[in-house]
Amino acid sequence: MTLPELSDLAPPTPEPRSDEKVMTSSRLLRSLRSVGTLAIVALLLASCADDKPLNTFEPRGPKARIIDDLMVPWIWGLMGFVFVAVTAVAVWLSVQNRVKPEDFDHDDLPYQRHGNDKLEIGWTILPAIVLAAVTVPTVIGIWKLEEKNAPSELDVMVIGQQWWWEYRYDVDGDGFFRDADGDGELWGADGEGGDNDDREWPLELALDPKDLVVANELVIPAGVQVDLTLTSRDVIHSYWIPRLNGKRDVVPGRFATWSIDADEPGKFTGWCTEFCGLSHARMRMSVVALEQAEWDEWFANQITPAEVPTDESAAAGRTVFQANCASCHVVRESELQDFGKLEGDPYLNPYNLTQEEYDLAFSDDQRAELGENPEAVAFASLIPLESLAAPDLTHFATRSVFAGAIYSQYAEVDPNDDNLLDDFPDYLALSETARWNIPQLTRWIRNAPEQKAMYPDGLRGMPAFPGLSGADIENLVAYLATLD
Repeated sequence: MTLPELSDLAPPTPEPRSDEKVMTSSRLLRSLRSVGTLAIVALLLASCADDKPLNTFEPRGPKARIIDDLMVPWIWGLMGFVFVAVTAVAVWLSVQNRVKPEDFDHDDLPYQRHGNDKLEIGWTILPAIVLAAVTVPTVIGIWKLEEKNAPSELDVMVIGQQWWWEYRYDVDGDGFFRDADGDGELWGADGEGGDNDDREWPLELALDPKDLVVANELVIPAGVQVDLTLTSRDVIHSYWIPRLNGKRDVVPGRFATWSIDADEPGKFTGWCTEFCGLSHARMRMSVVALEQAEWDEWFANQITPAEVPTDESAAAGRTVFQANCASCHVVRESELQDFGKLEGDPYLNPYNLTQEEYDLAFSDDQRAELGENPEAVAFASLIPLESLAAPDLTHFATRSVFAGAIYSQYAEVDPNDDNLLDDFPDYLALSETARWNIPQLTRWIRNAPEQKAMYPDGLRGMPAFPGLSGADIENLVAYLATLD
């Protein structure tokens, strides 16, 4: 005899009553509605933070104020008008054409307004008026944003590279390029472009070696418009300091122009807004605006060469730096000079060419002779774009951030906020009033790719140095602290 299964002995499960199904559906709808409401409220609260640095609607300069003045009364106002108008029409149509379920007839269509000339002309003209109301102030705003200083004013070249920013100050007012092709003309020296051939050479061969070079932190005088020339060494980036101006794409091989201006002293944070690889989200910008007299003092210090340290630990760190870091990084221990005065310098003259050989490598009318000079051929055509492209560390200790502005060189400084000058009003004395961030600098030197996603094998970022001993890194950190 076959025994029955236990499931056969169990009483049948009763079907849920229809009212129970309705109650379950109602509970589910209420839960979903609550979750959706909470999500919307959380999103709104997050977007209303007033203490975050990346806020376009807190302008701190004339250029950013132009954008804010355009957005608030015009864009937001017209958006509000369009939203209210469209919603009102939709509600009116819904009310006008509603029917009771028992009166619904598939063949009973709502009143058709096709052929109503007045109505069709109206909803054609009204959008045109709205677009015109947006277009006119927008075009005027664009013209204002593009206004530049005279060529003799402060000009800075901004160069994006995975994943940090380089800033080059035109110290002598002759443009950012040397006479790369030897034709006696300079690009940008007249403020109107000049010789375009100079800027077609790879950046590291054509840039003016007399310009002041800093990295990661742009320092400007408050109340002065600073004109920027932007380009990239590798991929497309986007430069954005929201409290000082809008976004401007930075494209390799092209030179865009932009301007920033801060009303008063302060720190202003920005972010790369064009996806650029592994550490796109960690490629930040830092701009510090100082009073004019303080900026003059900062600038005078920056163009001076670094001092050779006398402290035993720092001197040992300098030796470690020259043996392990100087192939990429620069600590300038001489005055800013022309190339011809730097024969034998491994940074600007890696092939130890004479001035005559250097000019030969760049001269248009002598390119046919390059085949007779293998060193000149190598220097002019084989140096990769990544060559020499690492942060200049000459006055490293005067900056507040490093590693693409994601880490602070000083323990008490938060690289993520704009309160630097509130906490340390004397920016020039930062190295004297704040503690050197030895732990983070040590971690960075020992294994930078562990601290920030990079691709050092492809010359994109700083490699690790597992061969350095603890004493070597300690001495190197001590040496960096002397670069003020």
